[in-house]
Amino acid sequence: MMGAPGPGAPELTERERQTLALIAEGLSNKLIARQLGISDGTVKVHVRHLLSKLGLHSRLELAAWAHRSGEQREASLPEVRHLAVGPQDLGNLLDDLPLMLYRCRNDPHWSMAYVSGGCLALTGYSPAQLVGSRRLSWNSLIHPADRQRVWLAVQRGLQEGRPFSVDYRLLCADGSERPVQERGGGIYAGSGEVLELEGVVMAR
Repeated sequence: MMGAPGPGAPELTERERQTLALIAEGLSNKLIARQLGISDGTVKVHVRHLLSKLGLHSRLELAAWAHRSGEQREASLPEVRHLAVGPQDLGNLLDDLPLMLYRCRNDPHWSMAYVSGGCLALTGYSPAQLVGSRRLSWNSLIHPADRQRVWLAVQRGLQEGRPFSVDYRLLCADGSERPVQERGGGIYAGSGEVLELEGVVMAR
């Protein structure tokens, strides 16, 4: 049984709670649909509603928030315990760490649609300097000797329909080089087309 919502808690439907629990376990939309006996399109609707209600921007943030909130699923029921930690708590936690969540286009510049506040701690640049910028791209922050290797590793993962993981060096705002690890995956259309990428970049 799910607990009663606490003060200020977002009102999530049973299906949204079930979807959130499965996202936290790392399941794709297709696997979530199979688990819950619903269509891929319905799962996408639930994900959009969750992002809107919780004030988050990506599946990674949904998973991180669920884990941070003490999300736990019963072995026999796809249900989530009441989530007591708010999006602001997660944001404060992530922004203080050298760890950046992102969503970007699959283009040579890695054009950013969203980066979390941890971008500043990781790179020395603010999110506003990277999102939609024509002067500062994520690719320009990757060490020149690593750029081609990063591109090939990501494209290989997308072609094989699996998550990618790659280590490289970042050029930070203060002129230093920072070893990082990036893990991410594609966001795909029903046709299989890659719409965007989302992932996390963290200091090594």
